[in-house]
Amino acid sequence: MKHLSNKTIYRDAGFTLIEIAMVLAILGLVLGGLITAIGQSTENTRRSEARALINRVEEALYGFAQVLGRLPCPASDTSNGEEDVVDINTGVCNFNGGHGFVPAVTLGLQGRVNADGLLLDPWMNPLRYSVSALAPGGIPAFTSEPGMQSLFAAPGILVAGPTLLRVCNAADCPTEDSVLADTVPAVVISMGPNWATFTSADEVDNAGNVTEGGYRLTNTNTFVSRDYNPATYDDIITWLSPHVLLSRQVMAGRLP
Repeated sequence: MKHLSNKTIYRDAGFTLIEIAMVLAILGLVLGGLITAIGQSTENTRRSEARALINRVEEALYGFAQVLGRLPCPASDTSNGEEDVVDINTGVCNFNGGHGFVPAVTLGLQGRVNADGLLLDPWMNPLRYSVSALAPGGIPAFTSEPGMQSLFAAPGILVAGPTLLRVCNAADCPTEDSVLADTVPAVVISMGPNWATFTSADEVDNAGNVTEGGYRLTNTNTFVSRDYNPATYDDIITWLSPHVLLSRQVMAGRLP
């Protein structure tokens, strides 16, 4: 009868160190791929949620204008989600030249808010909202009912200028071809996942260079919208069209 040696029995009963190392390496690659895929899936989900939220804000702004004949002023860090306006009748905004946060309470929007009552994007950063300070004859064109009626009664007033917002595909709108829209009434922005560590000039245009209540805010009228790049641009932005704003108010019977 043939007998197996102890050496043979040991070899058949387990794995060598090399085999174990190979298995661990393969498992590491598989787990690494899964973690990357899960992380990317989570990020894609958050971006989809942010777009949906911004679309809700956009529709709420149009709806607000249909009902009240004007756009709201931005919220401030101390207004608890309400628009920060000096006087609703005059439409003069009280905060940072018309650059601030989405007035979620004024718009009747629900969602996650922070301790200051500001509506948060999926990365727990307040959504920014800017409205044009255009004021022909000293009357705010977009944040007062008389101003809106006067503006659209004489549409020739609505031409690109320093008080209208503009959106470009590169920082500071270096060429005419880079301008996507230059008669913009209002914009809504999520600063994306890198809202605290951004470095690109395109993101600086959206984030601005002033600080109010601990929040970074813009104080200029130029914004950037371009293709997503996780290293250089992860903002999500939308803007209102003056033509849609006009048509919505005509539909609501606020304008002839």
